[in-house]
Amino acid sequence: MSHIFFESQKESWPGLSLACRDLACVQTRELVCGNDAITLQYNPARQISSGAALDKESIRKRPCFLCVENQPPEQQGILYRDTYLILCNPAPIFDHHFTVGSLTHEPQDIMSSFDMLVQMAMDASPDYTVFYNGPACGASAPDHLHFQMIPYEALPFLKELTQPPMIKIDPSVRMAAGKSCDRSVVVMESKNAAALKKHFLRFLKIIQTILSSDDEPLINVFCSYEKDRWQVISFLRRKHRPAAYFAEGDQRIFVSPGAIDMAGVVITPRLADFENLDGDTLQSIYREVSLDKKTFKKIIRSLTPCPQKKSLSTAP
Repeated sequence: MSHIFFESQKESWPGLSLACRDLACVQTRELVCGNDAITLQYNPARQISSGAALDKESIRKRPCFLCVENQPPEQQGILYRDTYLILCNPAPIFDHHFTVGSLTHEPQDIMSSFDMLVQMAMDASPDYTVFYNGPACGASAPDHLHFQMIPYEALPFLKELTQPPMIKIDPSVRMAAGKSCDRSVVVMESKNAAALKKHFLRFLKIIQTILSSDDEPLINVFCSYEKDRWQVISFLRRKHRPAAYFAEGDQRIFVSPGAIDMAGVVITPRLADFENLDGDTLQSIYREVSLDKKTFKKIIRSLTPCPQKKSLSTAP
C-alpha cells in the first residue's frame, strides 16, 4: 500500500515528483572508514534540512511543517492507528522515504513513544525500517513528534549488525554493544515487546544518571521487525554537529549527522564535500559526535548483568 501511495503522490504533487527525479540523479561513492564501508550521497536537496536552525528561538518563530495546517496543499497522508499521519518525505534520501508525524504538536520524545516505534516497525515489516532522530541530534522538527520509514535494504550497516555477538540481559532480551568506526552502538533484540521496552527505558535512565541530566539522551534509534523478533539499534551521541560544520571557508564540512548518516549513508549537500571527504575525515567526525569511549563503557557496565560482563562485545 505504501508504494502505491508514494507513486500516487508523485503524480499529484509536482514538488515531490521533481524531488524524486533529482534523487534519481544523485551521485554516490563508497569509502572505507575503519573496518566499515560508508556511502557518501551527494544530495543538494537536503541542504535545507542539513542547514536548519535548531535553536529554540528559530523553532518557535517558524511554522511547523509537520502540522497539518502548514503542509503543502498537494501533500496527502495516510491515517495510522488514529494518532499519526504517514507522509511522503518531500526531500527524500531514498526512494519511498516516509515521515510519520503525530497528529498533535508535541515534542520528540522516545520514552513516551517507544510503544509506537515497535508497533510501527512490525506493521511496516518486512519492507521498511523505522527510525527516530533525537530532538538534539538530527530531528529537523524537534518540536513535533515523528518517525521516518525507509526501505529495509537501504542501509547496509544495519544488515551487518543482524548477527552481532550478543548476551542475554533478560530471559527474552539479548544485547550487544561496541564501537564501530568510532560510533557508539547498542543493539537489543527480543520477541517480547514489553520486555524490550523495559530494558530500553532502563538503558535511557542509566544514561541520564551517568550524564547527570534529566533531558532525553542524544540518541538515534532504528527499529526493524523480522522473523517475529524486534531489533533496536541505538547510536549514542555527545553532540549533533562537528566543529567543522561551523568553520569558515575551505575549512567547513557541511555534514550534519542524523540517524541515516550514523548508519552509514552520509549525506553531503555540497559537491566539494562529496568530492573531498575521505574515510579518515569521516571517522574523525563520527568520533567527535559519538559518545566517548569511557562514558560508553560505564553505561554498558551499568546495563549488563554482572555475571555476563565479560561476554559483552565492546571492541574499540
